[in-house]
Amino acid sequence: MHSSYESFFGLFERPFSLTPDARYHYRSRAHGRALGGLSTGITRRAAVLLLTGDLGTGKSTLCRTLIRTFQREARVFYIANALLSPDELYRRLLQDLGATAAGGAAIERLAEAGRDELGRWLTEVLRAGTGPRPLILMDEAHLLPPATVDSLLGLVSLETGGDPLLQVLLASQPPTVGAPTLPRVIDDSVLHRARLTALDLDECEPYIQHRLHVAGGAPIAIAPRTIDVVHALSGGVPRLVNLLCERALQEAAAIRIRRLEPSMFETAAASLELLRLRSKRFRWYGGHRVVAQVPAPAHR
Repeated sequence: MHSSYESFFGLFERPFSLTPDARYHYRSRAHGRALGGLSTGITRRAAVLLLTGDLGTGKSTLCRTLIRTFQREARVFYIANALLSPDELYRRLLQDLGATAAGGAAIERLAEAGRDELGRWLTEVLRAGTGPRPLILMDEAHLLPPATVDSLLGLVSLETGGDPLLQVLLASQPPTVGAPTLPRVIDDSVLHRARLTALDLDECEPYIQHRLHVAGGAPIAIAPRTIDVVHALSGGVPRLVNLLCERALQEAAAIRIRRLEPSMFETAAASLELLRLRSKRFRWYGGHRVVAQVPAPAHR
């Protein structure tokens, strides 16, 4: 099957791409609470904010929504992967803050300076800054190396008039056994925190139709029981809903049917080996009778 379903359903792009995109942000109850709480924390100049959520619940998309929300009030910078050394973090922030805009000697200094000099330089830039305050959105924060945590805490402790010179929002997976976790020392510094959870059953269909609408399409008919099947297979996790919908739309277009049916999602789950993936990567799943209808994936 090919991704030619876009033309069949009158879409101008793939509505269920896994690439985070603020245009597709669906304000579920959990996302609405998180967006509201974090927005309040940013407005109140909290130095450290924390967003947690299991894999696939939409942390990166919410970060991009916050970028759009605050782009006129703050100098917002997004770091997609927190696996940075202190030197790399300093260099990245200095570049983002325009310290090398003059070129020449500044670029050379950035390349050659050691950690201590970079730290002093960044402190000078932050203290001399005017205009909108810097806001750093750091994804995958559970991957932060210990040395970078120390450097980050030093930066967020800088303040003037009681306000931090730099705000940092950390997006992290919640603690799990055997997985990287956010160090306790930085978790204790968090002033505002929010938690993302999966979509509830009654949010699943509006989520699907919202993404179809953003992609330029009209609502698609969904057969009875289909949403029950989708929610049972995905646990309401948006990333898995997207994967299932992508395959189901491909199948519907291939057989020229303009309606999504339970069998399409059951086939999609089998082809994605979703049962195996889910059991290893997603802790939220508690089982559902619909899952029994999904054929086991073929052995390879």
